[in-house]
Formats: sequence, C-alpha cells, structure tokens
Amino acid sequence: MNKKLVAAALGLAFAAPVFADSSNVTLYGRIHQTLDHQSTSANQGGGDQGGNFVVEDASSRLGVRGVEDLGGGLSAIFAYEFAVSTDDTAGFTGARHAYLGLKGAYGTAVIGSQDGGNDSQAPLYNQASLVGSVSNNGGPLTTVGSTTTGLGQAITREQRVSNSIGYTTTIAGVQINARHALSGGVNDAANNDLAAVGDEKENDTRSTEIAATYKIGALTIGGGYQNIDAQQRTQNGLNLTNNVESVIQGVASYNFGSFTVSGLIAQKDLFRANQVNGEDSNTEYALSATMPLTGNSGIFGMYADAERNDLGLTTGANPDPVAVGGEDVSQVQIAYYYDFSKRTRTYVGFNRLTREEKATGFEEDQDNFTIGLRHNF
Repeated sequence: MNKKLVAAALGLAFAAPVFADSSNVTLYGRIHQTLDHQSTSANQGGGDQGGNFVVEDASSRLGVRGVEDLGGGLSAIFAYEFAVSTDDTAGFTGARHAYLGLKGAYGTAVIGSQDGGNDSQAPLYNQASLVGSVSNNGGPLTTVGSTTTGLGQAITREQRVSNSIGYTTTIAGVQINARHALSGGVNDAANNDLAAVGDEKENDTRSTEIAATYKIGALTIGGGYQNIDAQQRTQNGLNLTNNVESVIQGVASYNFGSFTVSGLIAQKDLFRANQVNGEDSNTEYALSATMPLTGNSGIFGMYADAERNDLGLTTGANPDPVAVGGEDVSQVQIAYYYDFSKRTRTYVGFNRLTREEKATGFEEDQDNFTIGLRHNF
C-alpha cells in the first residue's frame, strides 16, 4: 500500500510541470480629463460658433488582464476593458475590448473584440500612430482617428473591431501584426433570407489587415495594407456606408537625439459606388516632430492632410451640404507636455481641423484649445 502511495506521489510530482499553475491577474486603468474650448468658423457664414470651456472625459478606461503559464513556453492571455465616463455620473459606458488568446515562441494569437491596446494590436492604426500624440490619441488633441469615415481627425484608421482574430510575431527583427475581422457574429436561419435586404448570409463585411514595422537604431520604418471585402453589399450596390475598399500606407520615424521627425503617406481606394467626380481614391499624409526640452517635457507639432472623395455620395432627405463633391481635410496641432512621472502627464495644446468642400470652396475651421491631465494605473 505504501509503495502505491509513493508511486502516486512521484507521478504527481513529475506531472506538475506539464500543468503549470502560475497565473497573474492585473487590474489597470486610466483617468484622463481635459479642459477644452472649441469654436468653429466658416468662410460663407452660418457656421460661426463659439463655446465655453468644458470638462470632458478623454477615453478613460478600467480593465482586467491576465496570463497563465501553461508550460512548455506557452501562456494563456486574456483581457476585458471597459470605457468609463469620468466627467459625469454615467459610469461604465461600454466595452472597449475583450479577448482570449495564446502566447508562445511562435507569436501571439487572440480572438474576440480587439483594438490597439490588445496584445496583437490594431495593425494599421497602431502603425499610423507613430506620427505621435501628446494625449495617447484620446481627447480633442487626437492625431489619428479610430474610424474610416470620421471627421474628427485628418488621418483615420480602423481601431476597434468585433468578431476578429489577431496575430503578432517578430521575424528577423521585423514586427508583424495581422488581424481579420467579420462584421457579423450571428449564424442563424435569418442570414439565409434572400428576400430581406441585409439578411443574406454573404451580406457581410470582412476586413483583413497586416502591418510590418522594423526598427534599426534611430530609424523606424513600416508599411501596412488593409482589404475590406463587403461581398454582396458591394456586388449588389446595397452598401453606401463602407466607403473604403483598401488602404495602403507607409510610415517612417527618425530620432535625431535632440528631436524626432515622423511621417506617414497612405492611399485609400474606394468602392465604385462611392466615387465622386471620377475620383476613385483618397490620398493622406502627415508630418510630425517632437522636441524634448528637458528629461520629462517637450513640444509636439503635427500637420496632416487627407482627401475625402468618398463624402460626395450622400443620400437621404437631408444630405450633408459640406459633403457634396468630396472634401479636403487638414489638421495642424502644436502642444506642450510635462510628465510628472511615467504614469502621470499634463499637457496644453491647440488643434485646428479644416474642412474644405471641393465643388463650392465652402470652408469650415474647428479650433480646440485644450488642457489635459492623464494618469495611468
């Protein structure tokens, strides 16, 4: 009997490394507040608006993430992050990302709802963010927007997507980020109803994107590509909102020591239905510079310009008058930042977004003067 007990104990001892029980769960978050003044003006009247200073939440969040050692160099990873409103009593306002994955010698693969803050990142969005920002792309001084058609910033990329699979690895010093997303997540009989517009099983949008970034010394270079397949939505001309069919971008950043210069250039091809005046693509570019003043302070400046030919296709009873014929959108920003610590930053800056309608010359300027305070925990 004793021999059997000893044998069982030895068996458990040798089996223990296979089923490792090392796990770590972390509660984290960010509180980000801004004091912002926004005003607009137009060259043809009717668009002049002033404003008072207001306190605004700037993408605050609360999340939990964890990792469990599965043995053999493999780990299970997970995260669940919530958006939190910190300028009123709204509290939790929705989910930001939620994913589960595996991490090992061959890279990291995750599945779920993903954004630029997850382990595999948002490939084109994170790469475009190399142009920099004093506010981590939160609040009125955001430099890279999180949608494909938004007008809050000149440079826009898909950030948060649901029903997606992400993968990242490093090969010969090149960081590879890839993501494949499906717009729909329900597979039921209703999807086969061909009589109802929007219910076809193949009436879905699939987005595939990949980015490669390489850092050598003071130089960082990268390129990315995204393909958006709207399937029957495109084929049948049913979709008027998913304007962009593909995106190709290149980025570069160089640290001269006393300052850093970064640049981006990109082209977005449009669906045929979304072409305006024969224009079938949009061109975007951005140039930024960061100049440290001390070890924990500095100045950031950025200029960006983007075509919006996809805005010309405006339907419905009340089309946007600023969208007829497409637009040119430009953005200029100057800001100063001061870091109290690695987790706490304050900053002040000015941002101007200009929208100009190509057909009529109508121009509207939106100015933001912002003071921000951000703390990560």
